[in-house]
This record gives sequence, structure tokens and C-alpha cells, in this order.
Amino acid sequence: MAESEIITIRVPKGTKAAMRKMHINWSEDIREHIEDRVRALKLLDILKEIQKRQNRIRIDGDSTEIIRHYRDIR
Repeated sequence: MAESEIITIRVPKGTKAAMRKMHINWSEDIREHIEDRVRALKLLDILKEIQKRQNRIRIDGDSTEIIRHYRDIR
């Protein structure tokens, strides 16, 4: 594993008691969830940037000509 940091969270006592009864590696489960969430949020930021750039692009002319041109290349 690469360098790591420690984070701490608080959960209600009842939740922690229930967690102890289950045979789950909570550290691994929570770490995977956090990594997935961070990855999804990064992708969302990239998508927003693409959409912002797309809105600034203007194409002059008839789109059917562009489509035919690229269709004929194949």
C-alpha cells in the first residue's frame, strides 16, 4: 500500500456494537467506498469541465455536411 493517512469517524454506540457482531473488515470496506466516491467526484468534475468547454465551441455551417464527410471517410 502507498503512503497513507489516518482518519477517524464517530458512530453511535449501537452502530459500533452492531458492527462488532458482523464479520466484515470495516477498514477495507470504508476505504473502498471512500476511494470510489472520490473517483466518481473527480470524473464529475471532468465532465463539468468538458461541458463548459463544449458550450464555448461554435460550429458554423450545416451539421449534415459534417456528418456525411466523416461517414464517407470510413
